[in-house]
Amino acid sequence: MNNYTYSSLNVKRLGKYLWLIAVVALMVSCGTKRKAMRDGADATTDATALTDKSQRQKVVSLVNDNRQTAKGIRSKMSVRLAAGSKGATAGGTLKMKRDEIIQLSLTALGLFEVGRMELTPEYLFVQDRMNKQYVQVKWTDIDALKRVGADFYTFQSLFWNELFLLGQKEAPTDKDLRATDQGRQTLLLPADAHVATEEVALQFLVNTSKHLTEQAALKATKQTGFSVSCDYAEFEKLDKKNFPHQLTMAINAGTKRYTADFALSNPQVDNDMKNLVTKPSSGYRQVSFDDIIKQLIK
Repeated sequence: MNNYTYSSLNVKRLGKYLWLIAVVALMVSCGTKRKAMRDGADATTDATALTDKSQRQKVVSLVNDNRQTAKGIRSKMSVRLAAGSKGATAGGTLKMKRDEIIQLSLTALGLFEVGRMELTPEYLFVQDRMNKQYVQVKWTDIDALKRVGADFYTFQSLFWNELFLLGQKEAPTDKDLRATDQGRQTLLLPADAHVATEEVALQFLVNTSKHLTEQAALKATKQTGFSVSCDYAEFEKLDKKNFPHQLTMAINAGTKRYTADFALSNPQVDNDMKNLVTKPSSGYRQVSFDDIIKQLIK
């Protein structure tokens, strides 16, 4: 049996645990220095920089050519959340409407929903159905993200497997990113004009032959920041574009490591998706973001 599987006796605890981890996994920050994103990922000394404009434009434009044109995507999924040696697994669904919402719904034992997370351009919403509580917080009220310019569109790009620049909604161009050849992969970094105005290191690892983004990673360059990376695998065609069926989000916070492994099952294009925004009933208690973190620590 998987070490992260829980019995029906622990379903209520599972509902709380899943969403405490999910919130912290997206937003956690601490006052310690971050470790490197990935061994060797920043080591560009021996790599060959693609300084020719046509070469650089070709890499970025070919990656952008794989951006989904669909307005909506839905998929069944399984997710494993872990904090250090502790974790939990659940089934659920992922629904995304371009520039409107990302909704993750988790189910326990394949029978009923235990929680829901929604990311919109204005706020992050988390509903714990088992414990009848929810959190709704504006992106501008999350200091760790505000300092580095991360917002809804940052996470939208991460979930849609797309290149991005912090604080920018539009796709980056050849003027925005510089490419470095690392053999099987090409490293993309923000051009100097963007680096000078940011407090975060941003990078992408692209499959050189297939022009697919295999990793996106960012980390604060100051001690008060945070770090997060997304690795992508198992690409398959979705509406004539390649889309990853496996996404692993990892957050390093001091000595703590949080991971969320998403495995998608048969994702589908849904351009007619209806409104997904959840309005909690009067039976739910609103708690603060700090309350959730305190519950996790307890």
